[in-house]
Amino acid sequence: MAKKRVTLVQVAKDAGCSPATVSHFLNGNFQKMGLQTKEKISLSITKLGYQVNPVAKSLITGRMHTIGLVLSDSTYDGYFEDLYFLHFAKVIKQQLKMLGYKIILLDFEEIFMNIQMVDGIIVKATIGTEKFMPKLMDLNVPVITIGRHNLSYGAHVLRVNDYQSGQTGVNHLLSRGFHNLVILTYPHGHVPGFDDRLNGASDTLQQNGKLMTVITGDMTENFGYDTVKNLAQTNQLPQALFCLSDTSAIGVLKACKDLELSVPQDLAVLGVDDMPTVSELLSLSTIRHPINELAEAASKLMIESIESDGQHIAPVEEIFPTELMVRRTS
Repeated sequence: MAKKRVTLVQVAKDAGCSPATVSHFLNGNFQKMGLQTKEKISLSITKLGYQVNPVAKSLITGRMHTIGLVLSDSTYDGYFEDLYFLHFAKVIKQQLKMLGYKIILLDFEEIFMNIQMVDGIIVKATIGTEKFMPKLMDLNVPVITIGRHNLSYGAHVLRVNDYQSGQTGVNHLLSRGFHNLVILTYPHGHVPGFDDRLNGASDTLQQNGKLMTVITGDMTENFGYDTVKNLAQTNQLPQALFCLSDTSAIGVLKACKDLELSVPQDLAVLGVDDMPTVSELLSLSTIRHPINELAEAASKLMIESIESDGQHIAPVEEIFPTELMVRRTS
């Protein structure tokens, strides 16, 4: 026999308050609610196993309590290989859950077909997503971009200081005596944040009287691996490779192992991101981007934008600092 669904009235009776008070609690309206009342309702919900009916809640609030995390790749494959992105998605899911919201993964075709399913959109800034931004901004829901696009579209922008990442990386390698270095990055214009990283590196090299050598590619592990093999085969290995993402740096380390190159003696390696767990396990020197803080800020800004009761919130741009993590590869 199926177990009967616990009702809001039962929760109210157990907590010793009115159904209206429980309803306010479930909708996050705590302004006139004491701490003791909130604790009683929370305990009753847990004890009774009460589950919110999402359809009923959406009819009351006019919201789906769902945020679309939009990917530019319809297959998602590149994102699920990107551990940095996966960690971002994990943290933002946790943050939104605490705030009474959930995320769904959608590509651009899906978001335009299912806009009624979401209350807001979070999108990673790349050349692939930028072409959709004008249309995205016409959907009349809050939009947050993680990283900047080349043009301003009126969306909220949360990003790390990519220029600082390039500066910090070059200064670190030069301070260690690695004056002959090569930079691995995306082709110009592919990801604006990577262009900022390269500009920071370029300006710092120029200030130190050094020339810049750049190799561009898709910044995958295979790209990093193939780059080292090609440089080794042509006797053009530099003293150091500054990989503007940890993913490509991992490929570099794999190639060094296969070619029996000593790191950092034969080749120093520096990444950018500090992918949680992975970079530390590999003892990869890298520039840490504060992914947890970025995800937490995105969650709070999104909910604030959704629950502003129709009041316009001016576009926000917040820039997060980076941090050098020196490990064994440099």
